[in-house]
Amino acid sequence: MIPARIDTPPEMASAMLVLHQDLADEESRIRAGEVDTGSLGRLAAETERFAAALRRFGWLAARR
Repeated sequence: MIPARIDTPPEMASAMLVLHQDLADEESRIRAGEVDTGSLGRLAAETERFAAALRRFGWLAARR
């Protein structure tokens, strides 16, 4: 799960890898014809959390 707050470059890199793997896993399921709306909803929520954390991380980086 992606944390709502990411403050350091290592944390951001780790979150990127987690999201990348989650997206790849879901892509594999979809290619196999396994479309689960619950799983897609969780992935969407996780992606939204990541997007918010990424925007905040960028804002923090710009202030340094």
